[in-house]
Amino acid sequence: MAQSKRLRMLVLAGIFASMGVVLKHFAIQTDQFRFSFYDLPLFLGGMFLGPSLGLIIGFAVDWVYVLTSPWAFSFNFMTLSAMTWGFMGGLFFFLPRTLSVRKLALVVVMTSLIAFSFNTIQLYIMYNTGMFAALPFRIIAMILKWPLQIYAIHFIYHRVMFHSPLSLLNQNR
Repeated sequence: MAQSKRLRMLVLAGIFASMGVVLKHFAIQTDQFRFSFYDLPLFLGGMFLGPSLGLIIGFAVDWVYVLTSPWAFSFNFMTLSAMTWGFMGGLFFFLPRTLSVRKLALVVVMTSLIAFSFNTIQLYIMYNTGMFAALPFRIIAMILKWPLQIYAIHFIYHRVMFHSPLSLLNQNR
C-alpha cells in the first residue's frame, strides 16, 4: 500500500508541475514583467503533497520553462522564487484539515513578498537600475493578484480536499 501511495503522490506532483508550466507559458509577459497564475498549482501541490515535493514541483516548473521558453535562462533567483511557492504551501498547510482564510491570506501575502524579493534581486542582477522602471507595475500586479490567489486556493482546496480521492493521501499519516 505504501508503494501505491508514493506512486500516486509522484503522479500528482507531475500533474501540478505540468499545470504550472502551462500557466507560466500563458502569461502576460515582457522582459521585466510577468502576470501569471503559475504559482497556484505550486502552492496547491505543496499543500496536498508536502513541502519537500512542493520544492521539487517548483524546481521542475522553472526548469521545464527554462527549456521551453525564449524568455528564461538557467538557475537563478527566479527558480528560488518558484520553489518558494511550493515550499510555503506545504510548510503551513500540509497537515491541517481546516483552512482558515485569515491564515491563508497571511501566508499567500508573505510568500508573494518573498518571491517578489527573489525576482527583484534577479532582475537587478540582469538589468541593474533599469529594473526600477517596471517596479511600480510589478508591485501593482502583485497586490491585485492577492485576492484572486487567496480565493482560488481556498476554493480549489475545499473542492479537492473533501470531494475527491486526493483526500485519501492525507489519511493515515
